[in-house]
Amino acid sequence: MLNFINTLIIASLLLPSGFNFLIQRSADFSFPSLAITKKITGPQRINNKSLGLKTVAKSILVVDDASGSTLYSKNQSAVLPIASISKLMTALVILDTKPDWSQVVKITKEDEREGGMVYFFEGEEVTVKDLFNAMLVASSNEAAIALARISGFSDFSAAMNKKAAELKMSDSYFLDPSGLNPKNVSSAGDLVKLANAAFARPEIAEATKALDYKFEVLNNQRVGRAVNTDKLLDSYLNKGDYKIIGAKTGHLDEAGYCLLLRLEKKDIGSLTLVLMGIDNLPNRWQETKGLVDWVLDNYQW
Repeated sequence: MLNFINTLIIASLLLPSGFNFLIQRSADFSFPSLAITKKITGPQRINNKSLGLKTVAKSILVVDDASGSTLYSKNQSAVLPIASISKLMTALVILDTKPDWSQVVKITKEDEREGGMVYFFEGEEVTVKDLFNAMLVASSNEAAIALARISGFSDFSAAMNKKAAELKMSDSYFLDPSGLNPKNVSSAGDLVKLANAAFARPEIAEATKALDYKFEVLNNQRVGRAVNTDKLLDSYLNKGDYKIIGAKTGHLDEAGYCLLLRLEKKDIGSLTLVLMGIDNLPNRWQETKGLVDWVLDNYQW
C-alpha cells in the first residue's frame, strides 16, 4: 500500500499540474484562447452604470457608421410608418433616371396634396432642380408628386419598392412618393440602410442640410423660399466639432414625429440616428440631442 501511494506521489510530480490537472486543464485551455481570438471593433462602452435613457420614441437606433456597431436601440425591428422620410427613396429613384435638372415642369391639379407647406401652385412652371431641392429641403409634397409624375415610370411606387429590394430593405414598403400614405413603412434597421445610400449622394446630402432654398417660378417670376424642416441644423449639433451630414424629418398623425439623421463629430467619426413615433415636435429635437450626448458620454472611440 505504501509503495502504491509513493508511486502516485512521484507520478503527480512529473505532471505539469499535479493532481489538479484534470480540473484545471479545461479552464487553462479556454481562457487564453478567448483572450487571443477576441477582436475589439467599434466604440467601447465605458460607463456600465447607466442603463440608458427614458425615451418616448416608439423605435430608436443609434449606429456607429465606421464599425456598424449598435450603440443604442429600442424596438429597432418594429415596422412603422415613416412619413416624409419616404422622400429619400423618391430622391434615389429620381437620381437613377439621370434627370435633366433644367427640364421645365408645369404643376398640375393632380400634384397638389393636403398637409404641409405649399410651395408650388397649379399652372406654375419650375425646373426639376427646384422641385428636387424643395422636396428635400422643405419636404414639399407637391414637388415629390410632380417629380414622380414626370419620371417616366408608369408605377413610381413599384420603382421605390424595387430600389428598396436592391438595398436589402426587407422591412420596407412604399405606396406613395411623398410619404403622406401611412402605409409607407420601414424599420429602424432599414432606415440606416436608406441613410447609407441616400447620404452618399451629394445631391441629396447637400439639400437635406441646407437651411433654405430659393427658387423662381419661370412663368410668373415669383420668387419662393423653401425653409428646412430640420431645426437641428441651427443647433449645437451642427456647430463647432459637430457637423450634420444629412437628415430627413417626417410627420403624420399615424407616424408621429420621425427623424433620420447622420451626424459627424471631430475625432469620433459619424453616427446615424433613427427615431420613429415620437409624440410631439419638441420631443423629437430634445430626444435626439439626449441620445447623442448619452452615446458620447458612455462610449469611447
